[in-house]
Amino acid sequence: MEFKLGLTLEESSLLRNSLDVIQIQGKNAKMVARLQDKLEEHLFQVQMNLQMMEEEKKSKEIGKIQQLEDLTGEQILSTPRGRKPKS
Repeated sequence: MEFKLGLTLEESSLLRNSLDVIQIQGKNAKMVARLQDKLEEHLFQVQMNLQMMEEEKKSKEIGKIQQLEDLTGEQILSTPRGRKPKS
């Protein structure tokens, strides 16, 4: 049976690092190794998700900037010379 834990990245990292320093008896070695692998995979997935979220956020910001630049360019082109645009 598996349970989901709502661990933060820091909590998961702490647990993973602590597995390197505990004393293990022979009968528990395989279980600890599997736990280390699971935590490493979890940490990798969390880091990848965070990276994807950051890239998506940057992409949205770039899109907003491009829209503003396009609108500003259109206003400059559509403004007759010698006249100020209406406020």
